[in-house]
Amino acid sequence: MKGRPERAMRSTQHYLNILLSLPPHLNKGETVSITTRELTKVLCCTPRNVKLILRKLLEEGFMKWQAGIGRGNSSRMTLLRDLGDVAEEYFQHQLTNDKIKEAMDLLCHKNLPPSLCNKLRAQLGARFGFQVEQTKSSIVDVLRVTMNRRLTSLDPAFVSTSTEAFFLQQFSDTLVAFDPKTKTYLPALAHNWESNEDGSRWTFYLRKGVRFHHGGLFTAKDVLFTLQRLETVHSPSRWQYEEIDHAEIVSDHIITFYLKQPNRLFLHFFGSFYMSILPYDTPFSEKKMIGIGPFRMAQFTDQVLILEAFEDFYRERPLLDRVELWFIPDDIQNSQYQLPNWNDARQEKDSPTMDIETLDGCQYVAFNFRKKGIHHQPSFRKAMRILYDRTAIIRELKGNRMAPASSFLPDKSKHVYDGERNLKEAQAYLRESGYSGETLTLYYWDKKEFLEDAQWLQLRCHSIGLPINLHPIPVTDYYSTDADQQADMLLICELLENDTEWGYLRLFQDESSFVHRFFNQEQLAWLDGHFRRYVQLPAPEERGEIIDKIEQRMREEYWIMFGYHLNKASKFHSALKGASLESFGWVDFSKLWIKQEFTSTFPRYKDTVHRVRSSTIFPID
Repeated sequence: MKGRPERAMRSTQHYLNILLSLPPHLNKGETVSITTRELTKVLCCTPRNVKLILRKLLEEGFMKWQAGIGRGNSSRMTLLRDLGDVAEEYFQHQLTNDKIKEAMDLLCHKNLPPSLCNKLRAQLGARFGFQVEQTKSSIVDVLRVTMNRRLTSLDPAFVSTSTEAFFLQQFSDTLVAFDPKTKTYLPALAHNWESNEDGSRWTFYLRKGVRFHHGGLFTAKDVLFTLQRLETVHSPSRWQYEEIDHAEIVSDHIITFYLKQPNRLFLHFFGSFYMSILPYDTPFSEKKMIGIGPFRMAQFTDQVLILEAFEDFYRERPLLDRVELWFIPDDIQNSQYQLPNWNDARQEKDSPTMDIETLDGCQYVAFNFRKKGIHHQPSFRKAMRILYDRTAIIRELKGNRMAPASSFLPDKSKHVYDGERNLKEAQAYLRESGYSGETLTLYYWDKKEFLEDAQWLQLRCHSIGLPINLHPIPVTDYYSTDADQQADMLLICELLENDTEWGYLRLFQDESSFVHRFFNQEQLAWLDGHFRRYVQLPAPEERGEIIDKIEQRMREEYWIMFGYHLNKASKFHSALKGASLESFGWVDFSKLWIKQEFTSTFPRYKDTVHRVRSSTIFPID
């Protein structure tokens, strides 16, 4: 038995629900008027059951009750226990019995006082982090962390953010895998491949004996199905495969693609998360995803995503047995989850620190060239370039804003220097543009740091007589937002994958990309012409020259305004081993493990939990 019996907790829960329905700041000993009819709504039960519940609460000393005389008259309830005490008792019971969902429900209750919420949240931290759990049959290594938002689509055809892409890669695998150290592709589900001399025909040789999470064997049919599905569901990534003339399944483990024109980067397309292989014989379900990744999806609800190690994974099995991600609203936690501090100060002192270098990609402002407005005037965009001073925003807002950007890649932004620009110069450009006092709308990614940036820019614009309305875009509205029609400008961040060549293609070619959605047909046609040549060039240096030319024109004509590059740092406790950083600054879950000497000796035949705690920060979002 882990705590009080569930039956004994029912009265506590009923009393807690009543307290949370009452006006705030009521203390022990106070009396409040309430009717039975009101309690039927609070307790979601019939008047008869309300009376039974009240009788139990009286017997167990939660309150005193004086019934109202006459039909419809209020009764008098005297509180004998404080909200804080009852909430903490209930919360601890749920945690002790591993009922994280029920604990989360209380933590997220709209009427829970902020001070009590913070207190309970601190207690919640003790249940998170790296844990070693022992049952009668096995020892299980568990990583339990929180996220400040629910995941959007995990459908490979519609993944739109770095977080979703990362988790998709835990469940799925692709034919080839990019190696950031050598900048080349390595075998994955395909153990080998070949192409003709000009790159217009590609053949993949698939591994044998590879199984999906549902036990089915992987074959060439699954590759073809995954590819054809992108067109069937109208994926914004289908542009990558439009040059395929036809595909030929040579055998269960050999498939050949014939292209309409040469494509030297065709390998990159089959290493992208969009081509995460799905089984052809199973209907796709985001809540019960079937893939070939190192983890299988054990549970996916509005509150939790649980990953369990896939025992039949064709490569090295994950060292962690289970990963749990619990979703907590942004207003009750930081955007990153910090694991609890290690109790032994000496061990914490010895913790190594891993600093993540500045991430590929940057924060930027894009102009919506598909909407009419003053922002089509070059002089207006010049004024905005002065207002959006990338050096000033880094200096004034600090945080993880690390370096001014003039490119999506940090290595190409090293020599950025705007100099000190006078706001009067921006005002002069504004007058030159023909601006007549209209209010513009700036959409921004609905996260704390983007709101800070947007408000900073709004104040700068206001100082020269340029009113700006701010409008957030929730992550869940990535595809459905009306920014394409209503926004004059957009403030957003784009992080590129380790495979930056493919990242550039996705940024400019994907229909879901905001750069693609904000550029007009003339701009897109110009880009398309360059990228058609881009994929045919054999040398990376030649392809790099095309990217430089594209970014140069974007800078000179102010198609977008580059902002700054971001930097993330992670600190790992000595007990945490195998931490390696993947795309977007994530820690690869499949390689993590806990060094046993930092945990207690496991008692036999008892349900126990041993926690390895650290100040590790995971870039959850």
